[in-house]
Amino acid sequence: MIYKILFAVLVLAMNFIRLYYMKRYRLHHTKEHEIKPLREKRLTQMMTLTMAVPGLLWLFTPWLAFGQFHLPGVVRIAGVVVGAYSMWWFYRIHKTLGDNWSPFLETRREHTLIVSGAYRHTRHPMYSDMMLWTISFVLITANWFYAATLSIGLAILLIIRIPDEERLMTARFGEQYRAYMAKTKRLIPYIY
Repeated sequence: MIYKILFAVLVLAMNFIRLYYMKRYRLHHTKEHEIKPLREKRLTQMMTLTMAVPGLLWLFTPWLAFGQFHLPGVVRIAGVVVGAYSMWWFYRIHKTLGDNWSPFLETRREHTLIVSGAYRHTRHPMYSDMMLWTISFVLITANWFYAATLSIGLAILLIIRIPDEERLMTARFGEQYRAYMAKTKRLIPYIY
């Protein structure tokens, strides 16, 4: 039960952060250009299906009990620590982006290129952070089914969205973004 409570706290923290910035987004929304709106909507639905639905089933029903595997308590607590760090980082990334953040792949008239803070070493720290969530949630739940659905959903999102996002940013910022790409990695500082 303690792991369910800790998992729920992390998920609530993630949602509070996202809801706060979603509210700001709605207040300051001045879309200039959006890439593939229907596909973006489908990706969001897919992430809800692969992340939220199994997570809620694990929290509130015994339906995913078939996927449980044993992890020592210290490993599951390490998952909580990773999760707490990833929620703090999630907040920092949103704060760094400020009104540049959007739930969709789009640019705004007043869009600026952020290359500091979380964006100093990686171009997509929010996706890097989502990888940390995945590790955290898998360690906390100790459920292979949730691990599989979450990992597959995140992999599909990253494979589709990162190239589109980089095309959008290159179209908007041109040589400035190309120079930024040359100095940074996509997801993991100094590695990839």
